[in-house]
Amino acid sequence: MLYFIIVIYNQKINLEKYNCNQKVIFCDNSTNLEIKSFNSDVFANKDNTRYLYIDMGGNVGLSKAYNRAISTLHLVSSDYVVFLDQDTEVNKCFFEKYVHFISSHGNLDVICPIVMDSVGVLSPCEKKGKKYHHISSLENIDYTDLSKYSFINSGMCIKADVFHKISYDECLFLDFIDHDFVLSVFESGYKVGICPDIILQQNFSGVTKNTFNSDKNRFMIYCKDASYFYKKRYKKSALGTVFLRALKLTYLHKNFFFITYLLKNGIYS
Repeated sequence: MLYFIIVIYNQKINLEKYNCNQKVIFCDNSTNLEIKSFNSDVFANKDNTRYLYIDMGGNVGLSKAYNRAISTLHLVSSDYVVFLDQDTEVNKCFFEKYVHFISSHGNLDVICPIVMDSVGVLSPCEKKGKKYHHISSLENIDYTDLSKYSFINSGMCIKADVFHKISYDECLFLDFIDHDFVLSVFESGYKVGICPDIILQQNFSGVTKNTFNSDKNRFMIYCKDASYFYKKRYKKSALGTVFLRALKLTYLHKNFFFITYLLKNGIYS
């Protein structure tokens, strides 16, 4: 069985986008009551053997939503779970390609697609020390040693057995939960592969300019997650990483809030 899990945040659900023969689970982190009501009504008369709607009761973060969705499934060892971001573009071929790829690569525990954004190759991303970098082109991906890379959650296909040993760290709200999970996957000796035929397009908030208030709130979450992740994984400060993000956002918005926020919150030193 192949399951698809989509976490929604303040966005109306469009079932046509996920029209496939697999089970689709929606975790709704929405805080907008009008949107949440709309989403709930979408499933009022739907076949619950194909769709499952979970109201998370507000925005509890990605990691808790992922773990909640997994906990509702009665997974057996031959099952696979695919995570999708609400801003990732998919089409019918995406579902069909995954079914075909899984049937011919049953030895893999984690299968990752190629994910592109406005900068280049977002996933896989190359690990250099404690930094994660875009890859400039598809031709630069080294398929012989995937341990040098990390991958984002969106589009990632995970065999059910992996969840018997690994879950998403709920101390991480939004950022770095994918990198933390992938590190655990490699540490546990699971086999990871890339499906080069699946190329997704992602609207990644880290490389686009949003409203000031949106980027302000997003930055504060990023700082908290980065601080936790780098202390957990590298026993180091996240100051360098968050300072670069702060500089970019300061330049984009012509506002010193981001630098000031770091100076006032001395948890990154």
